[in-house]
Amino acid sequence: MSDGNGPRLASATGLGLGCAELFRLPSARARLRVLDAALDAGIDHFDVAPMYGLGAAERELGALVRGRRERMTIATKYGIEPTALARALARVQGPARRALGARPAWRSRARTSALGPDAGAVGRLLYATSGYGVAAARASLERSLRALGADHVDVLLLHDPPPDRALGDDVAGFMEDARARGLIRTWGVAGEVRPVAAVAAALAARPPVLQVRDDVLHPGLELLGAADGQVTITFGSLGTAIGRVVSHLRARPADRERWRGIVGVDCGDPEALAALLLRHARLRNPSGVTLFGTSRAERLEPAVAAATSASLDAAARALAGLVGAELDAAGERRAPA
Repeated sequence: MSDGNGPRLASATGLGLGCAELFRLPSARARLRVLDAALDAGIDHFDVAPMYGLGAAERELGALVRGRRERMTIATKYGIEPTALARALARVQGPARRALGARPAWRSRARTSALGPDAGAVGRLLYATSGYGVAAARASLERSLRALGADHVDVLLLHDPPPDRALGDDVAGFMEDARARGLIRTWGVAGEVRPVAAVAAALAARPPVLQVRDDVLHPGLELLGAADGQVTITFGSLGTAIGRVVSHLRARPADRERWRGIVGVDCGDPEALAALLLRHARLRNPSGVTLFGTSRAERLEPAVAAATSASLDAAARALAGLVGAELDAAGERRAPA
């Protein structure tokens, strides 16, 4: 979404939908229902990449875009592509995902491999690094625009670029040229905090957008050192923290009750915990965008309500304080002082 003075990434909700999670659903129709529900709930920022859904995610998001482009901002990426095998599998992923749904252990291994070409043998079969230079950026942007059926994307991000890879001084120049031509509204770097910070510092021009992991167990924004005027998009606020906090408290009933007394919410309840984590993420990045993913349409309106509820501020801060004082980054109990 653009207001005429440049990109405005954050909507009134401050939330963006990460589209990778949608592909836990076996049918395109079910995935489109979630995308529709996100727009209906007030979420207007959508994060996608060529690798998501084995190459199908941009095309499916494009089906939502038609007739509603002015209501949305779309961020896509370049640098990691699905292989020919992955694209072939995309045509039969409905039956494959139904099979994975019946076998949790298989589903877990598949989700790990979907992290990219560095995630083991399966990851290398499904995804490949296409490079981060100008030729790769141009080709990927052209493919993304065709898949989305759009004349521009709002954000084009370098996808997990290794900090030790020379990008060349012309990458920033290409991005600025694409922005001047109206093919993109803005650009940036996406990935884990330390690599993103290193790559951003090495580019010839300062990237306007930085997209990084940030959660209550692994706070990343302080390490990022974003400059004035840079927009930050965060992801990962729910994924690791929910499982580790819930398992920690369910194994320690006395701590669970003590936390309930301090926070005012049962932090051993995943739904209640998710609401606090989303609000905490918004408090940490109030002028940026917080990405989250879900494959369940009924979770979207509660997520928006939690993210925008100032009444949760005290509880969210109390939760963060307890996590910081009592759990380490691996989710384990800290040794007593």
